[in-house]
Amino acid sequence: MRILQIAGLLLFCWVSSALGQEYAYSVRNYKAVDGLPQSQVNIMLEDRNGYLWIGTQGGGLARFDGRKFTVYTTLDGLLSNIISYLKLDEDQNLWIVHPRGITKFDGIQFTKFRQPGSPLNARRIRRIFEYRDTLFFTSGQGDLGKIYHDSVYYWAKPFARRLLVRYCHLNPDREIMMYLSDSTFFVRSHRGDYVLGHKREFNRLQAMFNYDRKVWLRTDSGFFTVDFEQRKFLRSTLPIRNHVLFYDAVNDVFWTRHANFLLKEKITEGAVKIDTVLSDIDVTQVLVDSEGNTWFATAGTGLYKYFIQDFDRCSSENLKSVWAILKDKTGASWVGSNTKGLWKIHQGKVHSYVDHKEPYRNEVYCLAEAPDGTVWVGTGYGLGKYDRDTDSFTWYTRDDGMSNASVWSIEFDAEGKLWIGTFSGGVNYFDGTTFRAYTIRDGLSSNTIYASHYSIPYKTLFIGNEFGVSTISGGRIQSLGISGIENTSVTSINAYQDSLLLIGTGGAGVAVFNPRTHYKKILTTHLGLASDFIYFVAPDQQNYIWIGTEKGITRIRLNHQLEIVENLHYDYDNGLTGVETNFNAFHFSGNEKYFGLIDGVYQFNDLKQDGRRSFDLHLTDIQLSYGEHSIRNYADSLMGFFKIPYNPQLPPEKNHITFHYNRVDKRYPKSVRFKYFLENFDKTWSQPSSNTEVTYSNLPPGKYVFRVMSTDNQGSWSPAQAYAFSVKTPFYQTASFIVGVFILFAGAVTLVLYLRVKQRVNQVMVLERIRAKEQETLRKEIARDFHDEMGNQLTRIINYVSLLKLNGNENGHDLYTKVEDSAKYLYTGTRDFIWSIDPGNDELSKLFIHIRDFGEKLFEEKNISFRAFNEVKERTKLPYGFSREANLIFKEAMTNAFKYSGARNVTFSLNREKDDFEMCLEDDGVGFYTGDIQKSNGLKNIRERADRIHAVLRIQSIKNQGTKIVLNFKLNKTLKYGLAF
Repeated sequence: MRILQIAGLLLFCWVSSALGQEYAYSVRNYKAVDGLPQSQVNIMLEDRNGYLWIGTQGGGLARFDGRKFTVYTTLDGLLSNIISYLKLDEDQNLWIVHPRGITKFDGIQFTKFRQPGSPLNARRIRRIFEYRDTLFFTSGQGDLGKIYHDSVYYWAKPFARRLLVRYCHLNPDREIMMYLSDSTFFVRSHRGDYVLGHKREFNRLQAMFNYDRKVWLRTDSGFFTVDFEQRKFLRSTLPIRNHVLFYDAVNDVFWTRHANFLLKEKITEGAVKIDTVLSDIDVTQVLVDSEGNTWFATAGTGLYKYFIQDFDRCSSENLKSVWAILKDKTGASWVGSNTKGLWKIHQGKVHSYVDHKEPYRNEVYCLAEAPDGTVWVGTGYGLGKYDRDTDSFTWYTRDDGMSNASVWSIEFDAEGKLWIGTFSGGVNYFDGTTFRAYTIRDGLSSNTIYASHYSIPYKTLFIGNEFGVSTISGGRIQSLGISGIENTSVTSINAYQDSLLLIGTGGAGVAVFNPRTHYKKILTTHLGLASDFIYFVAPDQQNYIWIGTEKGITRIRLNHQLEIVENLHYDYDNGLTGVETNFNAFHFSGNEKYFGLIDGVYQFNDLKQDGRRSFDLHLTDIQLSYGEHSIRNYADSLMGFFKIPYNPQLPPEKNHITFHYNRVDKRYPKSVRFKYFLENFDKTWSQPSSNTEVTYSNLPPGKYVFRVMSTDNQGSWSPAQAYAFSVKTPFYQTASFIVGVFILFAGAVTLVLYLRVKQRVNQVMVLERIRAKEQETLRKEIARDFHDEMGNQLTRIINYVSLLKLNGNENGHDLYTKVEDSAKYLYTGTRDFIWSIDPGNDELSKLFIHIRDFGEKLFEEKNISFRAFNEVKERTKLPYGFSREANLIFKEAMTNAFKYSGARNVTFSLNREKDDFEMCLEDDGVGFYTGDIQKSNGLKNIRERADRIHAVLRIQSIKNQGTKIVLNFKLNKTLKYGLAF
């Protein structure tokens, strides 16, 4: 029973093709989950850009471009979220009818018109129509309202003599017909206004619709048509029995309603064919758009799109995972499934070759027809050769010499010999009697063969495996190192334009490769493909390239530069229910195209595009700083429905600009691609993408032209749209400003130079005064110190001499020693004094050497170990007086260490850390209590001397561990004339 079901449904594709099948239609339902604001749809219309405007019963207004719904509510400016009617006027302003008022939307701004008075007396507005430059609207009570130049002249007024309007209709010539309460028609046409009465022909009007360029009336007395020339009603016949919702002139069908059934009725040779499209659904409106889609508005079940499928599934749901399709020279069609085995359809008969003994033989991977017409099949268990006479297969396996029985590809060379790619046994060459295997041992990069192609012009077998492409030519195996697809699984190889190869890969896209020149072009998702994981890639007779992926099927066309110039993608929305294709599962024969997917066989319907409009690319918005500022403030005029500013002149600080653009395609929304180029800024066009916006920030001053293009409903690139704008030059970059700044700068430089020279002169004078004062101060200090030292020592010598005179020779030796010591001290002090006032010694290294020499002579008298370390290598100038004070500080410190410390080792060092200098004297003597520092005159003098040279003196002493005296100072200021400033 299952076989009969599969066989019967397999017949569908090929039998229907022979009989000229009718296209299959699909229905797509849009609900709140898809972005529709509310499932009760009252009204629809299509504008010039292709947008579908949808009015709902409480969800507000929606704009649909095929991809997403943009919703407008009272929060955006609507008077009410209940919308009963929509109307586009001549200027493409959208008029939105609410129960108690009207809203006008001009693309950016909403204008509300509220009925005056109490809500109890308000008229429920039903419909709005345009006559010349005036808008009229009708209420449920039959009154008329008038709007002229955005002003309401009246809200409720009888048509004439208390006549009310019951119904309004627009005839095929765009003339207005109003059915009045006195059972007459008022016709307003280019031939003048007139009234038609129908009481002699019929009593009650039931419906009005346009058909065959005429106005048809359904009445209680049958059908009538209106003769506007003769101004009378003509009895007519129409075999339509149900209520007519809409007549589709493009497809010549009537959309009718019977109870809650939506019906499609077509008159053919006087007979009516009726198809039920929707059931148990209350349809409120039928609309045929410019792209061939039919839309149904419903009261509670959302929005429906009714359209022709690009692909028809022509196999049973039980026949899944189709890997091979072939139509041989006899007209027989072969289908190979990975789960249901091999099937043949010929002359209306279906034959199954399911092998119940060898289940792996029911895993069909490839089909091929030899030049002599023999059909070969590759399976999971052997290579099969078909014999038409016996309607059976001869099978070849390992027992017959094959290296592996799992066959994935079959190719024929110029002599008709077979090249067989296996899953793990490499390539097998079969001359009809014996097999010859080519494996890794012979030079193949892998034994797993996914695809192969024998090129007769190149006399070469091209092999796709796990690691790229290899070739066999003349028995020699070579690996083609095609950059970009190396170490990538190659899943498909087919010839293209004789000299080229199309190579599909598992993750690196499609490579177009010339084996002779080794030129290649890699096509990936960056250039517009839906996926980079390719199951098959092959050209048809019209040089379209078909690419199968896990995301569906893509059809592209290349130009001579191998650039994509057409690109259409097909997936679930186009009839491919299973979406994912299989390896090399396709067959092209003339205009017939069949594809194997994971859920069966699909046939491509090459739909005629005659009369189907492809809408233009357009800008939808231009924003400054993401909408923080309005760009419309910088242009004199606005363009189009979206009020795009014309040639705006932007201030220099408003140079962050975002372009929003779109092309409506309600048929192939996922195939629309865009690319852009900003003239005078970008160097090349962007890569194709589905993004509908681009942002440029920090644009320099200049004139720019933003160019953007998109693909049309054939996948071809449309002409680019250009938009000019400019960013003004800031005032500080203008010529006048630059000249002014130059003059100001020159004057400033002159003034600065003058002030600088004056400052230098004043500084020299100040320095001279400071030098004189410093010299005077220094002389006073020198005189005082010299007087104190010399006077003190001379007084001591005089005292010692006097004692010698008084005492004679008693204690003479000690007195002579003291006189000698005082003379030596006087000599040393005089020498230090003279050294310190020598300007040549105002250098840090010389100060260090002087103190070191003093320490060496002093401490060698007691055999105290003295060591000195200088870590400062560069020459450093010292201010006047610094050497003298520092010398005295450390002489005092060394003398104290010599006399009182009892140290064995004394260390003197000079270090530098960035701008800080440090002179340190350290001993390992007995130390002292630092609290006694204030009581010691010597240490007090040392601190005073440190303060004079603006240095920091630190004294650290630990009992029986030693003393450390550190002088820290900075010399980071420029030294001039011997002084530090």
